[in-house]
Amino acid sequence: MIWKYRIGWVYTISGLPIEDATLLVEDGQIIAIEESSIWPDAIDLREWAVMPALINAHTHLEFSNLKYPLGTQGMSFPQWITEVIRYRQGIGDGIATEKVQAIQSGLRESARHGVGVVGEIATLPLTESAYQNPSVHVVSLLEVLGLDPARVTERLAQAEEHAIYPWSLTNVTPGLSPHAPYTVRMDVVEHCVALSAAQQLPLAMHLAETLEELELLEDGTGPFRTMLDGMGLFSEEDFPGGKRVMGYLKQLAQAYRAMVVHGNYLHETEVAFLAEHAETMSVCYCPRTHAYFHHDRHPIEDLLAQGVSVVLGTDSRASNPDLNLWKEVQLVQREFPDIPDEQLLGMVTKDAAFALGVEDRFGTIEPGRSAKVAAFPIPAGCPDVLTAMLAGQPRLWNLAEGLSEVDLATA
Repeated sequence: MIWKYRIGWVYTISGLPIEDATLLVEDGQIIAIEESSIWPDAIDLREWAVMPALINAHTHLEFSNLKYPLGTQGMSFPQWITEVIRYRQGIGDGIATEKVQAIQSGLRESARHGVGVVGEIATLPLTESAYQNPSVHVVSLLEVLGLDPARVTERLAQAEEHAIYPWSLTNVTPGLSPHAPYTVRMDVVEHCVALSAAQQLPLAMHLAETLEELELLEDGTGPFRTMLDGMGLFSEEDFPGGKRVMGYLKQLAQAYRAMVVHGNYLHETEVAFLAEHAETMSVCYCPRTHAYFHHDRHPIEDLLAQGVSVVLGTDSRASNPDLNLWKEVQLVQREFPDIPDEQLLGMVTKDAAFALGVEDRFGTIEPGRSAKVAAFPIPAGCPDVLTAMLAGQPRLWNLAEGLSEVDLATA
């Protein structure tokens, strides 16, 4: 069946917005965009604006059952990690069941806020049923940890298995996430990068996130050393001092796609390096998590000025009150008013799709792409549609399934 929709404003992201366009949809995909209205049987959506389904480039859904972020605002990052460990220990033997419920809750919440794709940092054990939600595509980026020499072989085997795992769910594709410089050895990063290149999988790594991380790399000292010492995981061989974020960037540049998660404290030489490798690398900024930890001003403006692709994520409910990606967009708009509004849309659609390696299906409205869209009610005679969208809140529509009165309700 071909569904036809006459829509007030279509923000394709791949080109200029189109006013009063008709979208034709079949078999879950957009098959045509017509700037004329010759279809009398088209569903009338002339008081709506649509854009591609939003893409949350970075989140940890296993924390989606939290009512409030862990710890307190402005606390040191190593202290917060201690809170995360305490939270997991508090769940105890029920952690597997709790995680499935949390992931399912996070996917439902994401869909309520117009999100059709998530870059999910997945932790073992994985349960396929946790991702069983046809509304949201999951890029499952396996979190790879590896400081304990006795477990490195096991961790690498898990990464290799995940890279080729035959998911029965059509809404899941794999990726890898060597976690962070303070939790993974460089040889493990190298192995993940090689897997990414060989299997053409996206890769994400927390990097340049905190000043404590930089101190550990550069001097081998600080709160992270204290934390790792307490866990029996600190090694002078791994953290001799004199290390830089650039060393990790040079490794990540060899991946199929590499996303630097956070990048809060990137040096200008590192920004320049990312710009030189913009064909495969991007930076994911998580605005409200950034604010939660009272970090210095994010270098997003410098990144964009040099041509680095910046995408947005919510991170998790462990450092964010919710998974509403549009609120991240709105915060960036307030904090960085010189960034063009049109560029903000790309950060949560086209650019994010490329960062996660799903640009062949998501991120734009054009023939061959997914029929899932983020929709905004727009009042008749609205003088500035984009401003109204940015001030509003989207909902997720799957145009391949038709629309009910509930879908169209603006309340």
